[in-house]
Amino acid sequence: MTNVGLQPGHFDASKMAPVELPFTEEEYQARLDKLIAMAKQDGLDLLWVTSPEGVAWIHGFAASWYKGQGPMRYPQCYGTAVHVASGRYIHFDNPTEEPVLARTSVSKDNRYTPDREAEPNIRFTMDELKKEGWLNGTVGMEFWSYLPNRAISTMFEGAFLTHGCRVTDMSEMVRRARRRKSPQELAYVEKAMEVCDIGHQAIMDNLKPGITELALFGKVMGAMMEAGGEFSALIPIFNTSPMAGEVPMSNGHALASRKVIEAGEILTADLCGVFNRYHANALRGYFVGDNPPQSLVEQYKKSAGVFDVIKTDVKAGMTVAEVIKRLRAYYEEVGIWTETEGWGLGYELGWSLPPDWVGDFYFHLGDDKYLDRVFEENMVTNFESLFKTDLIDTLIYGKNGCKVLSNTPRELIAVG
Repeated sequence: MTNVGLQPGHFDASKMAPVELPFTEEEYQARLDKLIAMAKQDGLDLLWVTSPEGVAWIHGFAASWYKGQGPMRYPQCYGTAVHVASGRYIHFDNPTEEPVLARTSVSKDNRYTPDREAEPNIRFTMDELKKEGWLNGTVGMEFWSYLPNRAISTMFEGAFLTHGCRVTDMSEMVRRARRRKSPQELAYVEKAMEVCDIGHQAIMDNLKPGITELALFGKVMGAMMEAGGEFSALIPIFNTSPMAGEVPMSNGHALASRKVIEAGEILTADLCGVFNRYHANALRGYFVGDNPPQSLVEQYKKSAGVFDVIKTDVKAGMTVAEVIKRLRAYYEEVGIWTETEGWGLGYELGWSLPPDWVGDFYFHLGDDKYLDRVFEENMVTNFESLFKTDLIDTLIYGKNGCKVLSNTPRELIAVG
């Protein structure tokens, strides 16, 4: 009786108030058409999409729990099957998620697994796909997704192979399909940055010696959510560190703690605003006190100057090699480029759920390979200018330059 408790309560979709989704059905259809065109080019017949980002991009479904580290006796067997020839898709999930699908998704064909165990649920999925005539040819799976975990992914791969399918990895294709943002997606990214800037203003309003990191973090998160923001896909870096002379100590990817903030320390605040799950990232350094070291103030000015170069000199259509050359030249001109301490890098941002907001397109000014990749129009990445400085901002790539989104000053911010 492993199916006991699959439906924990009553749900009737007909009793729901009208749901306003973040995107129109036409936009979701355009995304599906784009993905199917790419799949045809790659010779794929069936797509088994399991990354939360990929599933949400296709039809909107987003949940609070995906059993990423769930019990072995209750594994995650969900996914969206996209049939390339017909252009149809079916979403498979636990019946618990019927209300979530009704509130978040445009998917019309949802089929619910009958059990808590993996084997009968995978068999059910294969039987349904076989009835549709979809179990032939080449199946794409997302081997780089953390969902499902390796054990379940291997079971699904074995089931596809048993039914005579060829299985290949389509992770890069699904991620590439999401790279260029629509106007509506870009509007949500910009709204997310407005939320992020409100969080930084809350730091300026509440930072003082004697408050704990967690108490300040709570005020910041509260301000962002009151402004319409959502929780971010990563727990942000948010902590203080002492100075080593006139140089701040590095603290890595540390979490906020019960530590009491003291005068003369540096607060590293790596916030992401989130709106409709779209992320915008802005890191700033805050000096606790009125008189930060002048040498560090100047270091911040030099480090921040790269964003002016990015606005005018970095454009969609440029290769990573071209961008690296231009930005490294700037750092060398102002005398802060170093091969050993600090870095300049960026990574893709967009729709994300825990445990990560870091997207697939990644570049580093120290790269000596992957240099022919191209920055596409309406891509979104952050850029980290970290040379003993806490400076990150979010960029939208356009034909004539980049838009740098945050209005929070790109400087060492002193708060007395």
